[in-house]
Amino acid sequence: RLCELAAENAAEAARQYRLEGEREDKSLARLATLLGLSELPRRMEAYDISNYGNEAITASMVVYENGRLKKSDYRLFHIKTTDGADDYGSMREALSRRLSHIGDGSPSLGEAPDVLLNDGGATHVGVVREVLASMNLEIPTYGMVKDDFHKTRALTDGEREISIATEMPVYALIFKIQEEVHRFAVGAAGAAKRRTLTHSTLEKIEGIGPAKAKLLLSEMPLAKVKTSSAKELAKIKGISEKDAENVYNYFHKEKKS
Repeated sequence: RLCELAAENAAEAARQYRLEGEREDKSLARLATLLGLSELPRRMEAYDISNYGNEAITASMVVYENGRLKKSDYRLFHIKTTDGADDYGSMREALSRRLSHIGDGSPSLGEAPDVLLNDGGATHVGVVREVLASMNLEIPTYGMVKDDFHKTRALTDGEREISIATEMPVYALIFKIQEEVHRFAVGAAGAAKRRTLTHSTLEKIEGIGPAKAKLLLSEMPLAKVKTSSAKELAKIKGISEKDAENVYNYFHKEKKS
């Protein structure tokens, strides 16, 4: 009986998977019609910019391929050459880096997307189009235009808005992608914030700058740094006995007073 139940459960799971695939195919077909695409968008990539103040600016990329979110292809682009919290400049840098990999055979990035989506409006689309033109690429690109409740109500190609508010299958699809790229971006920003705060704690210590803070944290988490003896800390390559004493004294000064 247990074998029968297992077989029935497997059959039901396969049926549900197939039905979900069929629903996604219908949604993609309707999306292609609304956007005027000649083929179903097999691979779509969505982008969002997150930042912690003017630091730790990150572009998040999520991938929707063959009717499924493909998490193994997600990527984070740490913005390196754009100054400050500049969403447009950050998007330009991230897309330039990502699209430069098309055709190079690298996993995930070597394949060209069928559609690009970004968490923004017409101006963001214009930035993406500039990047595409500079690289002689033609990829349909759209901004996800939000309503007052921060939900995507339309897609824009930079010149016109295509409403999806009454297109429930398409709305559900775009909503899922929008929520996922936002979740991924917020997670990246939170992680960057925690790293920044952890580093800044160590950098308050005399003689410990960004490089030595990184050395310490590469060997142990901050909680372990706080409880380690000076002798243990001095064993870390690049940390002198004086540095180790300063770190130890910093975290134990309250106990001494």
